[in-house]
Amino acid sequence: MRHLFILPALLLASAALAAPVKYAVTDLDNVNVMTAENETDIENFTAITNKISGTVTFDAAAKMGSADLTVDGASIKTGVAARDGHMVSKDWFNFAANPTIRFKTTQVSWVSGDNYKVSGTLTMNGVTKPVSTTARVKLTPANDVTKGMKIPGDALAVSLKMNVLLSDYGVQHPVIKAGRVGNTLPISLKFIASQP
Repeated sequence: MRHLFILPALLLASAALAAPVKYAVTDLDNVNVMTAENETDIENFTAITNKISGTVTFDAAAKMGSADLTVDGASIKTGVAARDGHMVSKDWFNFAANPTIRFKTTQVSWVSGDNYKVSGTLTMNGVTKPVSTTARVKLTPANDVTKGMKIPGDALAVSLKMNVLLSDYGVQHPVIKAGRVGNTLPISLKFIASQP
């Protein structure tokens, strides 16, 4: 008779182990980075920032998850002060008025290994559009290495890339038509989230 009580307890314990866990993006600038690459025949540059925040919910057993991430667009640097000034102006991304870039997932599907297919929305310059991409998600239990990196608790490493059409977000500067800046902007996002 005692075994009848043990089985439900075991089922509850295994369900608890498979429950989704909420992780917060760390505030470690040395491990979080967003880059946007411009490569044209006329001008090449990389825009970069470490100002990423948000949360990721991940169920390692069920291979499911979701994310709500923000990037401080006003903090993006390209290595040229004048160009950085242009980026925050209303002629470009208008980061001075709308500094937040937001990516929120709507569907996440496991593909294989640590790879996932991701659908979501990207909000930039006050415009929200659907996007799709692939992501790599790797969970590392807390250990001496993660502790040495000042990561509190388990470390969830996430990386994704997406191509963004600037014209979709109201960016239609004449230099894009002239070929100096590409209308398609590849964006890469890499960060560590943790759950103490």
